Amino acid sequence: MKPTTRWAMGLAVLLAALLQQPLAWGQLRTKSGAAKSGVAHPKALEQRVFQLTNEARAKNGLPSLEQDKALATLARQKGDDLVQTHRIDQGDRKALPDYGKEEPARIGLGGKPGENIHMGSKDDYSDIETAARFIVNGFMGNPGLRSNILNPAFARLGVGVSIKGKESYVVQEFAGK
Repeated sequence: MKPTTRWAMGLAVLLAALLQQPLAWGQLRTKSGAAKSGVAHPKALEQRVFQLTNEARAKNGLPSLEQDKALATLARQKGDDLVQTHRIDQGDRKALPDYGKEEPARIGLGGKPGENIHMGSKDDYSDIETAARFIVNGFMGNPGLRSNILNPAFARLGVGVSIKGKESYVVQEFAGK
């Protein structure tokens, strides 16, 4: 076999192996096809943002929020849409059924839900702790977003992180009991 043929075959094997790897550490492959579209969901970052949000509540004398899978799915789907379309319609709860095709009553939003969105560009998420602190500190530094985190009427939280290339969105969906 010629050296160029061996080199080409080796490159083909390496490329095939790389294509089988997740796009990011902790990526969640979703039924929505997010992994196919190049959107990653680093679960470790989602979890740490959730934990730091509860730490902020505890520092302010509030009970911890319960982790809600349906709200997390909703948050990821909203993040996926944002990273693809680059449009933020925060506060437009009419758009809610578009995310997960869930009726608000079915996922038990109960009362007025809350939503926080962090948009990042060229953020470095290789250090989960630093990234999560940066995101939650940003939420806490904005009066409107802070009010969602510290709202005593909220009991549940879903966090979704969607990253594609150098663009990212972190979405928090809050709901009552």
